[in-house]
Amino acid sequence: MKRRTHTEYNIFKVGYDSIRVVKTEEGQELSLRFGCQFYEVSAAESCAGAALAFHALLREARALALLLPAPRRKLAAYSVSKVIGTIFGKNSKSVRKKRPSLSI
Repeated sequence: MKRRTHTEYNIFKVGYDSIRVVKTEEGQELSLRFGCQFYEVSAAESCAGAALAFHALLREARALALLLPAPRRKLAAYSVSKVIGTIFGKNSKSVRKKRPSLSI
């Protein structure tokens, strides 16, 4: 016997401002507080408005990413020890003792 699953949908029609989840004024206030753009779109009529808002969001995120400085590359422990050894070690490479190697 197959088990039925129930899916809940929230559908709002244009012109039903009294049952909106987020009022226009609330969205505008939030966009001002967070310094972001505000788009009011209806996906019920057409998904074009939602697509335009999403693409604008991507363009803004890319523009902001270009303004941020590139993250500094972390040095590996070997590189750090090599730099410290160069600074505090002996200047002459010929004076350094070589580590013994073992051939098998």
